[in-house]
Amino acid sequence: MSEISYYLLDTETNGTKSAGYWHEITQISIIRASDRVQLNKYIRIEHPERTNPDALSYTGRTMADLDKGEFKKVVVDFCNAFFEEDGKAPEERCIIGHKIISFDKRFLHALWESLGYTFPANLWLDTHTYVKDYVKKHNLGKQKLDLDNALILVGGKPKEGSHNAVIDTQNNYMLWDKLKKEGIAALPHIKRFAHKVGEDD
Repeated sequence: MSEISYYLLDTETNGTKSAGYWHEITQISIIRASDRVQLNKYIRIEHPERTNPDALSYTGRTMADLDKGEFKKVVVDFCNAFFEEDGKAPEERCIIGHKIISFDKRFLHALWESLGYTFPANLWLDTHTYVKDYVKKHNLGKQKLDLDNALILVGGKPKEGSHNAVIDTQNNYMLWDKLKKEGIAALPHIKRFAHKVGEDD
C-alpha cells in the first residue's frame, strides 16, 4: 500500500460523550509519517460547563486551560490544509492511533461534522489491536497494552508526559515503527470508515 499516506494522530477531550459533540476535543496532534512533521493545536471549547472532571484529571488540565487555544474552525481548517499538502484523496489517507477507532475517530467525525465538513481520511489503523499480533508472535501471554506498556513491550522507551497529545503521538509513532520493523503485517488491521455527515459512529 505504498500509495497510502500515513498520519499518527491523538486527541485529548473534556469527556467521553462524542454524540452531538457534547464533549469536545481540547487538543489535537498529528504527525505526518512521510517527513515526521508534527502539528499540534489546542482548541478553545464552546461548552466548558459540560466538562467531566475526570477528563481534566486524566489530562492534567484545568478549567482555565479550556478557555485557551484557537477556535475550532481555525484548527479544523488548519488540519485540513495540513492533510491536503499530500495531494491525496481521503481514500488514500490512513490515520494511526492507539484505540483510534473506538475513541478518537468518534470525536474527529463529530468535530468536523459540527462545522459541516467531512473528515479527510477514510482508513484507520489501531495500534492497540496491531500490537496484539506481536504478543501472539512471541507467545507473551496476557499483557497490559496501554500505549506506554505496549511500547515498552516491543523494546521502546516511552517519552514522559502521557495524556498529552504531542507526547502520545510521538510514542505511538515509535510503536508503529517498531511493529513494522518487526515484520508485523499492518494490512489486516487497517479498517475503512468513510465519514458521512449525519451518520452516527
